[in-house]
Amino acid sequence: MTFWHERWKTEQIGWHRDSFNDMLTKHWGNINAVKGCEVLVPLCGKSLDMVWLANQGNNVIGMEFVSDAIQAFFKENRLNPLTTVNRNYTQHQSKPFTILEGDIFELESNVVQADAWYDRAAMVAIEPSLRKAYVDQLRKATKNDAVGLMITYTNPQQGMDGPPYSLTDEDVAKLFSEGFEWKCLEKISLDPPNESDPNSPTSTVFEIRRAPRIT
Repeated sequence: MTFWHERWKTEQIGWHRDSFNDMLTKHWGNINAVKGCEVLVPLCGKSLDMVWLANQGNNVIGMEFVSDAIQAFFKENRLNPLTTVNRNYTQHQSKPFTILEGDIFELESNVVQADAWYDRAAMVAIEPSLRKAYVDQLRKATKNDAVGLMITYTNPQQGMDGPPYSLTDEDVAKLFSEGFEWKCLEKISLDPPNESDPNSPTSTVFEIRRAPRIT
C-alpha cells in the first residue's frame, strides 16, 4: 500500500485516463446490467469511468484506500461529499457517488450489496497472492445475481514485477471457477504492430456473473 500512497502523493499516476474507457462504453450494455443499479468499482482511484457509469443512471460505489485519490475525484468533479467515519472505513458521499475509504479486504459483507461491478485495473494492481481474497470480497460485496465487467492485462514476457501484474485468461478461469460464470467479450492487442506475436501484451474484456455454487 505504501507504493500506491507514494504514487498518488507524487502524482505519478500514469494509469489514470482523462477520458472514458473505450471498452467500458462499448461493452457495458452487453452485460445486461439493470439500469439504475448500484455499481461497485473496486480500487477506483479518481477514475472518470465512475462518471460515465453515473451518467447511465446508476449509483456508483467506489472502494479506495488512498485518501488523496478520493479527494481528487470529488474536487475535480466539483462535488462536496458528506464524510462519515465508521469502524473499518470512512464513507464519502455526494449522490450518485459513494466512495468507501479503507482496506478492501477488511470491508464487512453487509456494507455493500451491489447489483453490478466494474474492474478496469483493480485485480492487475494487487499482488497475485491476494487475488483469491479479492474474488472472495467481490462475492461478499455483490448480490447473488450480480454481473461484472472486467478488463485484464496480460504480458507473456513479464515476470512477477509489477504493478500492473499480468493476469492471463487462464488465471481468470481459475479464480472465478466457483460461484461465477464468465465469458470473453473481446481480446485486443496492446501492441498492434506486433499483434501476431504470441509474446505481445494483450487486454481481455470479460463478462463475469454471479452463479450458484456447485455442491
